[in-house]
Amino acid sequence: MSRRVTVILILLFGAGLLLVWRPFGDDADGSNVTATRTMQPDFTAFGLETRIFENNGLLAHKIKSEKMAHYDQIGLTELEQPVYTVFSEQGKEIWRVNSAQGTFYDDQTLILEGDVEILALEPDTRIKQVLTEYLIIDLNNQSMSTEHPVSIHGPRLLIRGNGMSADLKAERMELKRHVKTIFQPAE
Repeated sequence: MSRRVTVILILLFGAGLLLVWRPFGDDADGSNVTATRTMQPDFTAFGLETRIFENNGLLAHKIKSEKMAHYDQIGLTELEQPVYTVFSEQGKEIWRVNSAQGTFYDDQTLILEGDVEILALEPDTRIKQVLTEYLIIDLNNQSMSTEHPVSIHGPRLLIRGNGMSADLKAERMELKRHVKTIFQPAE
């Protein structure tokens, strides 16, 4: 009985060694080692500015970034410190949106992440600043949306909510879920 147990243990030990050593495996010569590949950008630019014009030739949007890395194969451009500016039909800057980083897709979608700040540049607006962490801008429809917490600041006004949609053409903003509003009376 002990002879049988010894033979079984030797066979198990030998099988374990063969599994660890694997001299008969496909990659014994190292030719089938799969290397991880990282995608390289087609071009990288610093301080680049992209301008988007309406059909009538007027400037509609401007995207400026400290650094842009374009990947033509997947149709996107990575942005560092992007600034997105919206112009009125008269050519005046009306909205400026900036963030820590962003991604611009070929389908004219701009996604901004990290310390997103939306500033109203016209002096007579009720909303002066909107803060969030993530924002999707559809340049074709001139709309913005987020599902993240939003903080809206205006003269003597603070509104907090979760989620927002905005129509830049109509200059209309809507909270998806209101959390809190603080009004400060005029002095």
